[in-house]
This record gives sequence, C-alpha cells and structure tokens, in this order.
Amino acid sequence: MMSAPGPPLSTFHIRTFGCQMNEHDSEHIAGVLASAGYTPCGEAEAADILIFNTCCVRQGAEDRVWSNLAAIGAKDGSARVVAVCGCMARKHGVEVLRRTGAVRLVFGPESVERLPGLIETCLAKRTSDLGDIEDDRIDRLPALRRSASAAWVPVSHGCDNDCAYCVVPSVRGRQRSRPFREILAEVTGLARDGVIEVTLLGQNVNTYGSDIEGEAGFARLLGCVADVPGIRRVKFETSHPGDMGDDILQAMASHPALCEYLHLPVQSGSDRVLDAMGRGYGKEFIIELAARARQLVPGVTLSTDLIVGFPGETESDFEQTLEVLRTVEFDSAYTFIYSPREGTAAYGIPDDVPAERKKERLTRLVRLQNEITRAALGKVVGSDVEVLVEGPGRKPDQVIGRTRGHQVVVLAGGGIPPGTLVRAAVTGSGAHSVRATVREVLYRREVS
Repeated sequence: MMSAPGPPLSTFHIRTFGCQMNEHDSEHIAGVLASAGYTPCGEAEAADILIFNTCCVRQGAEDRVWSNLAAIGAKDGSARVVAVCGCMARKHGVEVLRRTGAVRLVFGPESVERLPGLIETCLAKRTSDLGDIEDDRIDRLPALRRSASAAWVPVSHGCDNDCAYCVVPSVRGRQRSRPFREILAEVTGLARDGVIEVTLLGQNVNTYGSDIEGEAGFARLLGCVADVPGIRRVKFETSHPGDMGDDILQAMASHPALCEYLHLPVQSGSDRVLDAMGRGYGKEFIIELAARARQLVPGVTLSTDLIVGFPGETESDFEQTLEVLRTVEFDSAYTFIYSPREGTAAYGIPDDVPAERKKERLTRLVRLQNEITRAALGKVVGSDVEVLVEGPGRKPDQVIGRTRGHQVVVLAGGGIPPGTLVRAAVTGSGAHSVRATVREVLYRREVS
C-alpha cells in the first residue's frame, strides 16, 4: 500500500536503456508528460515520477534494470511513482509488478498517449497497460528532444526477420512501415524547426515499405528525405546486410546530404554460425558487400555488431570472425557476448560455450577491433572533416561532436553551442576519437 497522499506529482525523470529506438520513445514520453504539465528533472532521486525505458535484447541490459529496481525498493519508501516501459515491459508485463514492489506502473509504447491518466490511476492501484502492439501512434505524439538540431525519425517498427538469437520480433512485433508521406511530413516539420540532421530508424530499414502495397522502397525514401530543404545530414540504421541493395548505396553516393556512414551488423564471420543464427548470408557475402560499399560510396565509414559465444561456436568459428575483421577492417564495432533470450529460436539450444571462453574471445575480438579503429582514425589526421557539435567535452575548453562518418571528434575551444556545424582540421587521433580545431562555422542555430 502507498503512504498517505502527499503534494501533487510535478516532476519526472526518464532512464533509458538500449537502442536509439528506445531513445526516440523516451523523447515522446517526455513530450507527452511535458504537454500534460509535468516538468523534466535532471536528478532521478529528486523526481516525483521515475520512468525506466528498458531493453531486453541482451541479458546484461535486463539485469541492470532489475538491479536498479531492487535498489529503489530497498532504499526508497516515498510515494513517488516508479514506472517501467519498453521491451522489458512488453516481455514481462504484470510480472514486473509482482517481482518488485517499487514499481506502480507498467506501460508499453502504444500506451504513451494515455500516460498522464495512467499515472493518476496507478496512485490508487498498481497498473499494467501495454496497449496494442499494432498501434504505432507514438511517432505522432509530442516530443521533448534532447537536441534542437538532430532528431531520430523511425521509418518502421518491428522486424520480419527471425534471427535465432533476437527477441525483437516478440517484443516489438512484425515490421510495420510508416507511410512515406507521413515520414516526409515529419522531416519537413523538423527542418522548419531548425533540425539539420536526421537519423532514420528501423530494426531493418532496408526492407522499408515491403509490408505496404505500392509503397516506395528505402532508397527512394532516402533520396526524398535528403532533398528536404534545410536538412544537411541524413544517417540511418540498422541495415540487415542480406537486404542491402546497390540502390541504397547508389542513393548514398548521389545525394550530398546522405552521410558516408553505414552500419552493417554482421554478427559472425563463420558460415556455420551465421546459418545457425538464421542470417541468410555467409562470410564471402559480407566481404564482398563491404568492398562494394566502399567502391560505390567513397570515404564511407563502416561499423558492425558482433556476437561471440553463440551455441556451438568453435575456436575455428571464432577465428573466422577475426579473419573477417582483418579483411574488412570495420571502422568500429559493437561487440557482445551471446546470452540466451526466452522466446527466440536459439533459446532451446544448449548454451555450450563456457562463460570464461566467451569472455576470452570477447577480449581478443575487442583487442583486434581497437587496433583497427585506432589505425582508421589515424588516417583521418591531416584532413578536414565536417562536425556537428553535440555538447561539452571532458575539459572546459573542449566540445564533442561527430563527423559525417559518425566518428567522435574532440574540438579544441569551449563555448561552441550544441547543434553548430563546423569544418574542422584533424590534428591528432586516439583509440576512439580524433582531435581537431575549428576552421569554419558552416551553420549556427539561431536562438530566438
């Protein structure tokens, strides 16, 4: 039971776990609450409403949420509302309420429109409202964006692939593409508001429109978004390598606003493991695709995702993954240890790679990728790059931004506002970023 009613709830704080889609959803959650009169609070401990927007794609992300919830339950007896949404909410539902007494509300992305009312309801009774997974109204709701100059724009929700390790189809549903005109209208409105960079999001952007009869494909959408007046940079993710056609690469090469950045989550370099994962391609396909991308899109930066320790992975399988890394030389990689996820095809397969062996392989994988990344960043030294400033650096006289290729840049000189677009000379490089000095301001957001 809750304690006696206190002062009205007025502030909220959102902790976001997981991917860019969750970040996007959090912006709309914040927008709905702000429109209802609630005020964002920078400190979780001081907020009346604390929302956990969660991820369950990997066990580690889910464990962090459970740990956070347990800590709140152990130390906090106040009457504030603790809510859980996102993929864990969809996966566990009312079980979240049963497992931790700290949570009063569980809701899904499809329930965000009703969130102010749900908060009032949960004050009297612990509540679970996941909504209808087919209802994608969240994109049309108000948003409180973290950046005034950059925005995420989903092109689709859910995924039609059935990768053996992935829980996304069960928690996000099958692919549901947004109407072409709706996306263009949103981007046009963002440009009118001063946004100059958009990142198009989807679990697999390459198959955009395949679920809507007569709808244009992703390559055409890319070109139209890039042509919206005021939009200067367009990025997108994630792309399934098996669905990456030359039309997309040609669009990237043809439109100046389309950035030279491509995320290709290859997951493994072993044909046997890729087949067990249900990825639909092999090692040689990956190598040829990377070469084709670099040929058609000069200067493209390639990043990837890699999983070690998938059931049955042998030392030979793992060595083939290292071989692909050495051959392709991805500019960066997100690396993960496989963890069984209930509801996936691989869940029933014995997790037979020992934990210590997984960790050892991950260490070797990261060590190799770090060498490749450091070398790739070293090649940028001496050149000029376009940088969109994101915020302050670690030191007062620095700001942080990203190149068109998504590489992190530490710019000398404090006081440059976020959202400023500059041309910078790269003077040095490190393990994960480059250092640069500003040559020219290309765009500065007007503050009204």
